[in-house]
Amino acid sequence: MQQAFLVQNSGWMEPFYADSSSQFKPLIAAVAASASGPDDVVYTLAFNQSSGVNASPLLLGKGQGGGDVGRLIASLAVARKAGGTALADTDFQEAISRTITGPFNGAPGIVWIFTNNRNSPHNDAQTADRNRDFYRLLHMEPSIAKTLAFPLRMQVQGKLYAAKGLMIYALAYGQSAADALDRILSEGRIAKVLTQAPARLKPIDQDAMRIVPETIKNVPGVQLSLGADQRTVVMDVDAANIVPTMTMRGSLQNLFYPYAIESAVVEATLEGPLGRSAATVTPSTVTDLPPAGKKEVEVSFTLPVAQVPSSWSVQALGAMGKRVTLPLTVEIGLSAQRLALSDAFTAEMAELFPGDPISEVFVPPSGVKESRARVPLLLRIQYPLAPVIGLMGALLLLAGGLASMAIFSGRTRRYEIAVDGARRHVALKPFSSLAVKDMEGGQVGLLKRGLGRPRVVDTVDGRTLSVTGR
Repeated sequence: MQQAFLVQNSGWMEPFYADSSSQFKPLIAAVAASASGPDDVVYTLAFNQSSGVNASPLLLGKGQGGGDVGRLIASLAVARKAGGTALADTDFQEAISRTITGPFNGAPGIVWIFTNNRNSPHNDAQTADRNRDFYRLLHMEPSIAKTLAFPLRMQVQGKLYAAKGLMIYALAYGQSAADALDRILSEGRIAKVLTQAPARLKPIDQDAMRIVPETIKNVPGVQLSLGADQRTVVMDVDAANIVPTMTMRGSLQNLFYPYAIESAVVEATLEGPLGRSAATVTPSTVTDLPPAGKKEVEVSFTLPVAQVPSSWSVQALGAMGKRVTLPLTVEIGLSAQRLALSDAFTAEMAELFPGDPISEVFVPPSGVKESRARVPLLLRIQYPLAPVIGLMGALLLLAGGLASMAIFSGRTRRYEIAVDGARRHVALKPFSSLAVKDMEGGQVGLLKRGLGRPRVVDTVDGRTLSVTGR
């Protein structure tokens, strides 16, 4: 995945460059190294606002992986407007759009922006309009599939200005870039550098909640836990304890950070291999739930019992007394929702970025009234060993019987018969037949033997044939 690291060097950024103790550049290098893989094409750019011959963004270099980013920005300084000594202004919209149409050539990629959060084109009345453009780009532009923001505390003092905080934006241009950004986050590489969870600006209507399980209310012996991804609800249950309807008691957690759920209606469905079935959430409404806050709920759902293998099924017997898994999905939906920026985040932004002119970027879009979260549910069914032992015993008995039969079937026995009243002896194996003839070779009859004594199955007219003894 191609990635671009846009480093702001306009006039408002002066303290980040002038302060000898500034960690601005080392931080950028560390983020670039952790976010990019060795096969990623990485662009390093400086941005402010184009003015005359001063171009923005300015490509500083292109390479494989992010190892060179620190070297490329080492000599970067605050830019000035063309033809004078005035410090350059800032235009976020210009920097992002020209990166996508320029180095990215319109292909998917991740854009990282390192800024003091001041979007100030021309430092005049256009600032408000440009801020709204940036808002629309982050929230409304369909090609921007995901936007995250990392507000950081960074106290710096320059000759002209001072700053308390730094903002890092991560924009995924295209869905494949959003998937790549999700992978970077899930692998924990970024968390080693940016230890605070990011604020999610887009999308805010997906994966906004999760269920933290506690107990199954109506079924004894069920063990509940969260999977390694901290999202999958794992239910371990004995096959004998499965009932059609289960009620899970747990907590609904708000993952909307930095937004609080002021109010919403909660609904749910269960999705299995053969389709959907209804689920019920009690209570059906949620109010005043802050980011990361939890609300106790009960979720009742009907399991697809017909899809659960019986203890005597091939799948269960093949498990040899181990677990058989059935993957399901609980979809949680919020409707008629009202979101608001949390008070704690608002206070943090005011402290880090006093007088922040683009704080409205964090206001949730008014059109987002519904949200959906898909919660993986893994039903792990423990099957007893008794059916396996019983089947093995039956197979052993059958094998023994067949072996005995094979031994027995190979033994020949002598029987006494009477042919037209004259006695003689014949030898027969099990499941064999013998044509009986007189002394002159004439046909008298036919004998057949199973496991026991032979029997007469045919006699020529006028002749007699009988079995008289062993």
